[in-house]
Amino acid sequence: MYEELLELLEKRFSKGEIDKGNYEELKERYLQKLDTAKVNRELHKEASQIYTSGVKVATDKSLSVAGSTKITGGHVGKDIRIAGSGKIDDDVECNNLKSAGSLKSNGSITAHGDINTAGSFKCAGFLHGDLDAKFAGSAKVGLETILQGRIVAAGSFSTGGFLQAESGAKFSGSAKIEGNLLSKGVVEAAGRIVVDGDLVGDDVLINKGRDFLSLRFRNLKKSVISGHLLGTGEVYLANTLVEGDVKGLKVEIGAFTQVEGTVYYVDYIDVDKKARLESEPIKISHEKLRL
Repeated sequence: MYEELLELLEKRFSKGEIDKGNYEELKERYLQKLDTAKVNRELHKEASQIYTSGVKVATDKSLSVAGSTKITGGHVGKDIRIAGSGKIDDDVECNNLKSAGSLKSNGSITAHGDINTAGSFKCAGFLHGDLDAKFAGSAKVGLETILQGRIVAAGSFSTGGFLQAESGAKFSGSAKIEGNLLSKGVVEAAGRIVVDGDLVGDDVLINKGRDFLSLRFRNLKKSVISGHLLGTGEVYLANTLVEGDVKGLKVEIGAFTQVEGTVYYVDYIDVDKKARLESEPIKISHEKLRL
């Protein structure tokens, strides 16, 4: 996982998508994580033990359990499917992961496939996935979340570190990211999203399609981006506070949005009369469309 991230980081730096300071900081962090991951892999190569009070069906490709289930952690070289109440005691590595009901992990989860949960999902460590992740209900990750695919979260989602979803992100409800949110795909949020760092995506759309009256009279809390916001395509913001700069190819600042930094645009700018900008928007060249 971190080998791929380091390779991707090098490509982004060579293309000028991130500056030298961010590049060096991320590279050091990924190298440290890579060393830790290698140690953890050695510690958890032994087969996992599964205990259940319900029904367990095991095949060469999958492990399906229904009822109350406990997994000791370690390496599970197949899909994990849990219906009911599941608990994972330590770090676990599997192929696809699917749960319906309640799933709690006291360690980290590495899934070499899709992650799909419905109900309550808690992961105390990091969450890594080689493909997509879909959460319906409540999902909480203690450390960073790194996905090679796309994340879709309906309900409540939070991660205690940065979130990287290469193919895009879609949130409906509430989302809290305690770090940067980075993606090469479209980032959409319908509801409230809080990012304690920078937000980078292709199109970045926050509350697009929400009508003026629903924003005004429902007194919804603003989405908050503590760092800078970069959209390499379209940027649309409504009912949002951005404490840093906003950059986009085409930028629309919708109602009840406040930008404390500067808005930079390449092709197009539109500012709603109910929005507040601390400074005048600045037109830039496409070459300067980066953090």
